[in-house]
Amino acid sequence: MRAIGICTLAVAGLLVAAFPAKAVTLVIGGGAGTKCYATAEFGDPFEAFDICSRALSSQEISVRDRAATYINRSVIRLRVHDYNGAIADCDLAITRFPSLGEAYVNRGAALINLNMPREALEALNKGIEIGLDKVHLAYYNRGLAKEKLNDSKGAYEDYKKALELDPTFTLAAEELKRFTVNGPAAKS
Repeated sequence: MRAIGICTLAVAGLLVAAFPAKAVTLVIGGGAGTKCYATAEFGDPFEAFDICSRALSSQEISVRDRAATYINRSVIRLRVHDYNGAIADCDLAITRFPSLGEAYVNRGAALINLNMPREALEALNKGIEIGLDKVHLAYYNRGLAKEKLNDSKGAYEDYKKALELDPTFTLAAEELKRFTVNGPAAKS
């Protein structure tokens, strides 16, 4: 039986064309599932997709590892702008193991790119509620979704929260530079 740990991948985000942060789920224990994780973030996306698909065809993979592999394959789909495919993989992960918050973060990232910010907020809120290793990515993505919904104050608060959770998270710091805060909040 393999154990799963969590790690993440962040991609730059802009208000006009959002490239949300994505979460990758680590599969430990060798085999194609582990190789899928290793190539999902930084490897050739087409090779990584094939590796992940081979891992998913294995009968020996646990339910949790199968869900993690779908999450990793969703990252690959996001990298090549296959947002509907990413949602489908996230849905398969959620169906199999609904307590992996990373599936909801990736689903939210895809929905933002499909200009469905309300649905993205639902997914991101669920991911935050469930929990994930790097929750700052969910807050960052939620900020992107809120900006698409013209909720500047909410977006600012989420970018600020993302930076509080990870002070080295430069994407959130860059987004915050675009805001001017007036009133009582400016003094804090």
